[in-house]
Amino acid sequence: MKNLAFILFLVVIAGTSCAQKGKVNSALNYVEAEDLEKALEAIEVAQENEKTQDWYKTYFAKGRVYQVMYETGDKDLIEKAGDPLEIAYKSYQKAKELDEKGRVEKQIDLFYQSLLNDFLNQGIEAFNASDFDQAYKSFNYARKVGEEPIFQGGVDTSIIYNAGLAAYNGEMYEKAIECFEEVGEMGYEQGTPYILIKNAYIALNDSASALEALQTGFEMFPENEGLLIELINYYLMSGADDEALEYIDMAIERDAENSSYWHARGVLYDKKGSMDRAIESYKKAIELDDTNFNSYYNLGALYFNQGVNMANKALEIKDPDEYSAAVAKADEKFRESLPWLEKAHELNPDDVSTMETLKMLYYRLKMMDKHAEISEKLENL
Repeated sequence: MKNLAFILFLVVIAGTSCAQKGKVNSALNYVEAEDLEKALEAIEVAQENEKTQDWYKTYFAKGRVYQVMYETGDKDLIEKAGDPLEIAYKSYQKAKELDEKGRVEKQIDLFYQSLLNDFLNQGIEAFNASDFDQAYKSFNYARKVGEEPIFQGGVDTSIIYNAGLAAYNGEMYEKAIECFEEVGEMGYEQGTPYILIKNAYIALNDSASALEALQTGFEMFPENEGLLIELINYYLMSGADDEALEYIDMAIERDAENSSYWHARGVLYDKKGSMDRAIESYKKAIELDDTNFNSYYNLGALYFNQGVNMANKALEIKDPDEYSAAVAKADEKFRESLPWLEKAHELNPDDVSTMETLKMLYYRLKMMDKHAEISEKLENL
């Protein structure tokens, strides 16, 4: 009798264990039948039982349940699941860890292919909805899945770049820099990520690191015009005129037909007081683009300011004849500025600075009809 009781006890224990493993199989069957509510209930029961809570197949089934919950697109179901793709990924990983004999590894690898796309789609959807925290998280999980052996260990730089964009837009600048530096070193987009690294450092008020990022990128990819322009703009904004000129000259060597480069060169020489070179540069910019308002205005302003300086010096001359000659030369310089400023006004009729300067010029040169006309325009603004 004692032996029989022992045998019966074993049968009861075995039956309980099978029942709980049956819950795991039921969960998988419910997934196939698209009854995910019951699938979720079954896998939760299996996870709470000590006989199956550490069974590799429980985690495999859990991964399937949660992945398919996301793939249904049912928002209520997804919300109930919490973060189904993250749970699915962690469950698959746990299943592989517990499955020492590798019985479900090939199946999981097959599901990883769709899981990678699921994470990417989730990331894109979150990014478009401006949920940048979720987008960053999703792209990072996509990267982890993409590093699985089934994908032969290749790193998809576009995924890392997208994670960086999500972090950048979400003002997680340190994380963005980390992503962009990684893909930058791998040559992604021929150095363009370094511009975003610069922007991130500027947002962090770290101008030294911003400049270092641009220099690193340009050293690696000297043909990247975007990096060259960023360096020019950085030095222009920081007042480092000599450095800016160096890069502008480099830019002109590459693209001598670019009006903007010649204009920037003119601005710097104008600022340095090298008027002949400034005039040459502005005129070249206008030759290349006769709609370049800024070059017309700057060139006219340069001549106008020369006229002002000459008129002021004339006031110091006591001899009447010499004074008259000096004033006449100043007026010649004012007349020289006139066509450039009038063209600037034609290109941008609402620019107040141009109109104010023309008003002074017309008065100075006794062009009273035009003076009255421009005065009326200013009053009507």
